[in-house]
Amino acid sequence: MTTLAPWTEQWQHFTSEVREQFWGDLAQHTRQSWQDLLGRLSLEARDCYLGVRDYERSPARTDARNGFYERDFVTRLGTLRVWGARTRHRAFLPAGLVRVERRAAEVLRLIREAFLRGLSTRAVGRMVALVTEEPVSAQTVSRVTRDLDHAVAQFHQAPLADEWRYLFLDGVSLRVRRPTGRKRVQLLVAYGVRADGTRHLLGFTRSTGESQAAWEGLLLDLYRRGLEGHQL
Repeated sequence: MTTLAPWTEQWQHFTSEVREQFWGDLAQHTRQSWQDLLGRLSLEARDCYLGVRDYERSPARTDARNGFYERDFVTRLGTLRVWGARTRHRAFLPAGLVRVERRAAEVLRLIREAFLRGLSTRAVGRMVALVTEEPVSAQTVSRVTRDLDHAVAQFHQAPLADEWRYLFLDGVSLRVRRPTGRKRVQLLVAYGVRADGTRHLLGFTRSTGESQAAWEGLLLDLYRRGLEGHQL
């Protein structure tokens, strides 16, 4: 019993750290997607102003593209470094961006849910409207949806190096908002631990519970992405 208690305490401490790290990792992906979203909306605003897309010629053109500029915005997720599009005479950022902190919680929730349960065009349209404070075209919503879809797929389908000494699996519970009220959902989370002790979020999936079939589904997905477990 003298060795059981310390090991139990160490394990509890480790699991607590991993769960905290999961929310940090999810926040990092959310922040990057938010930056990408703002960059996309800046490009859309410039294209709308010019009336032509890249490499298109028009006799009515009165201005021209002139690269990008950086601007930092402090939010509850940290500092967002946004690459704003500009022309020779104007710079473009979404109209509501200077007051983005006021609607940050709603935007972050929508992006986070894109990673957790997928996207809907209606949700993306609402998110864009929160940032721009003005009507947006169906084409803009479609392009933003495509960008976010790509970001989500890039995370969930990224190849995995077979370099992990330990594989940590845990169920994480969170509450999400629905039209009918808040609801608790279950996530199955997988972390890989290298020989030097560093951890990396390998994947996660929503589930109705921690059944054997649900865990096997997550493990099969990790295997297909490259985790064969030769060093486990």
